[in-house]
Amino acid sequence: RLFPKMGGEVEIESGISNNIVNELLGLGHKICKPEKPIGGAQAIWIDWENNVLTGASEPRKDGLALGY
Repeated sequence: RLFPKMGGEVEIESGISNNIVNELLGLGHKICKPEKPIGGAQAIWIDWENNVLTGASEPRKDGLALGY
């Protein structure tokens, strides 16, 4: 996971490949390691055409994606 910070730095967790890091560096981004894990997320994608909800939840924290 990565997260842009105020001031132009981009926090990048260790799971991001070196290829991605090098591409970001080549584009002029300043890379830094986060001091702590970067947040968490739950999301629901709504497919209006097929009337289907698809949910996902960050596996590294408590939570769930719920739709009805």
